[in-house]
Amino acid sequence: MTATQFDALSYEEKLLIVEPDAPKLAQFLTWYGPQRHITVYAVENFYAELIFDLTKRKVEAINAFETVDYLDQYRGFMSKLEGQIRVVKNDIHPFDQ
Repeated sequence: MTATQFDALSYEEKLLIVEPDAPKLAQFLTWYGPQRHITVYAVENFYAELIFDLTKRKVEAINAFETVDYLDQYRGFMSKLEGQIRVVKNDIHPFDQ
């Protein structure tokens, strides 16, 4: 499956792919703007982020991305997780091992 094929799936189909089986690479909370819990998964040959809005108590989005440079947008929220993200950026994707 590619990131494009993943993006074409319904919300339920995406959730069934990431939540039960995909390795979780990082989790973090945003602390300004909308409060969100974000989980980053490794899915075959790409990554996915699940964004859960804590205020509304529902999943806001499940997005696919191919390079971990995408995570730079969250750098301000990752003080404790910066090392984890750095490892993800410098490591081999779990499915490539």
